[in-house]
Amino acid sequence: MTVRPALDSDRDAWQGHLATSPAGDFLHDWGWGAVAALDGEPQRRYVLEDEGRVVAIAAAQVRRLPGGRTFWYVPHGPVLDYDHPRAAEWVTEMLGALVSAGTAQRAIAIRLEPRVEAGSGRAAAFRGHRLRRRPSVQVGQTRVVSLGDDQALLAGFDRDTRYAVRRAEREGVEVTSTDDPGDREAVDELYRLVGETQRRAGFPMPRLDRYRVAWQALAGEGRAAIFEARRSGELVASAMLVIEGHRSYYLFSGSRREQPGEPKRYASYALQWAMLRYAREHGAREHDLWGVAPPGAGPEHPWHGVGLFKKGFGGREVVWAGSFELVLEPSVYRLREAVAVLRGWARRGAAAVPPSVRRIGRGRTA
Repeated sequence: MTVRPALDSDRDAWQGHLATSPAGDFLHDWGWGAVAALDGEPQRRYVLEDEGRVVAIAAAQVRRLPGGRTFWYVPHGPVLDYDHPRAAEWVTEMLGALVSAGTAQRAIAIRLEPRVEAGSGRAAAFRGHRLRRRPSVQVGQTRVVSLGDDQALLAGFDRDTRYAVRRAEREGVEVTSTDDPGDREAVDELYRLVGETQRRAGFPMPRLDRYRVAWQALAGEGRAAIFEARRSGELVASAMLVIEGHRSYYLFSGSRREQPGEPKRYASYALQWAMLRYAREHGAREHDLWGVAPPGAGPEHPWHGVGLFKKGFGGREVVWAGSFELVLEPSVYRLREAVAVLRGWARRGAAAVPPSVRRIGRGRTA
């Protein structure tokens, strides 16, 4: 087995492995490296070859820290077949290579966040490496819908969602899509509607150029489309769909809220219905709705409403196993964690720091 940095010539093999691996998603798409670089966390890519074929990939996002230190994060990776009998060996080889490379770059820690389900047993591949269990950096739970034919899809929806899909059609909502990476208007309009939605929910809004870079990188490789729902020519909802092999993802989305006294148009339901069928027709077998509220969360949770919306489309709830973190520089790591906690308490106006601050760094090991 050999682990080495990925070269530009590895791009096709990288994407081929990503498309066929059950543990892959768009955060490891080669094109997503442009988004990571824009975020100030450029990727370092590594491939593991076993008997001449790629069996694992890892895209580590490198965050610069004060004093020349770095922090490495592998979002939804490494990507490999965690059901394979040699999965634990592959994880060992990849982790060893990441540790060597990270140490050379003065990394204080490396965080892995594989796309494996909690309770599935697949996380066993990470045992024996003194890895600390940490919460997910990405959304820790989602819903995944199997993409059958139209009849099977509709049968999986709840009654209210089936009604909303049909009502949108009666209300004259029309959905179109574009996969042209040069369509700047579509991504800018999507951003505008996302902004309206985020402001209503009180969430921060990312930069416009991040949306543009993601669109150009993914649509430029034929792996993304923007869907627009209109009524009487007015854009009322928009969303981006990403397809990686046999999986599709509901990425960015936004909608215009009806004014008081205005009838509900159900445009977001029409949009999701169109995306599910488009994804199926382009080879996807399952659709990831990308984020719901944690199990047991009540109406007070900020994602409660969107979670109910997504639940209406059926599928199954998936909770991810979380992150696995290896600390390379314990003293610097503990100092950084303590400073982060103290700043958090200062922002909340706490009068005292709890004793738990003194115990930072003593996480569970896998």
